[in-house]
Amino acid sequence: MLRRLCCLLAGSLLACFSSAHAQTAPVPAPDWPTPSATEQAFDAKTFSGLERHIAESLTDISSVVVIRRGRVAFEYYASGQSRDSLHGVESVTKSVLSTLVGIAVAQGRISDLDQPIIAVMPELADANGDPRARQLTVRHLLTMTAGFQGSERRFFDPRERARFAMSRRFEANPGEVFRYDNPASDLLAAVLGKAVGERPAAFARQHLFAPLGIERTEWRVDEQGHDLGHRGLSLRTRDMAKLGQLFLQEGTWQGRQLVPRAYVLAATDRQNAGGPPVGLAYGYLWWVAPSAASRQTFVASGFGGQILWVHAPLDLVVAVTSEVSEASTRRNQAVNLARNWVYGAVLKSQAEQPPAR
Repeated sequence: MLRRLCCLLAGSLLACFSSAHAQTAPVPAPDWPTPSATEQAFDAKTFSGLERHIAESLTDISSVVVIRRGRVAFEYYASGQSRDSLHGVESVTKSVLSTLVGIAVAQGRISDLDQPIIAVMPELADANGDPRARQLTVRHLLTMTAGFQGSERRFFDPRERARFAMSRRFEANPGEVFRYDNPASDLLAAVLGKAVGERPAAFARQHLFAPLGIERTEWRVDEQGHDLGHRGLSLRTRDMAKLGQLFLQEGTWQGRQLVPRAYVLAATDRQNAGGPPVGLAYGYLWWVAPSAASRQTFVASGFGGQILWVHAPLDLVVAVTSEVSEASTRRNQAVNLARNWVYGAVLKSQAEQPPAR
């Protein structure tokens, strides 16, 4: 009788604990809304034949997610890939880094974009004796106008990357000349980490990925264990598209302002003329395509054909991942798919689009 009473008591306590745990466990954020039957039929018609075309003619492409009016309108995965596969997004990492800088400014962790780098990381004050080093700001790193001299053969130093980036010779005054600069993005990642008091990956998990419902990511580190800034992030393609949708919605997600609206609009607007390797104007670690619309088309671009292409007038986000290689970069299939095939199909079907829910 005593044993039975103890068992009943233990079971009751376990049930209470399980109930309390179920009530306090976090509820995962939804992925994307489920389209209605009418929307599914419309999307199937709009993108009829596209899956076959990608599989047969755009073989560099690994995955595609098209978001139209906030829902998944088309999705494709090559053989061996799936919705849950993580893809290295290469320099799309830079656009995520830009997003985190915007959040840090909103929180007061970075005072403003014109804060000198040395003010955040005084330990780099002795890295470069040129007076221009003290003029270098967060804005200069965001706009790729730091002014450092490039080097094709010795791109990185195996020592601490932030110090290496800061120690390079200047070829122009900060703010004067655009030059695509990978080490500068590693320096910016170090500045962000110092400003927020934790690694950028950890800051992203709490303030960006979790609110977006992004649960699986990887972020590569350098030789000293610091998060890279110029590349290194891996995401699901559906989650990559969420970043584009967040910026399309001017920094809001499910009614919450994750990134300041003013920052989002500035980041995706022309800050300078830009140039190679993409050949477009540049914002804050986003490329900006010319457009007659009031809001420009903006692009996050990574080596080998990792593309996040956002066209606000059509409420359209296209996320594409591809084989990471020089050959796929030359063939440029991801940009061709987004800018020509997907954009053309949506534009053609716009008049027949079912009403938004």
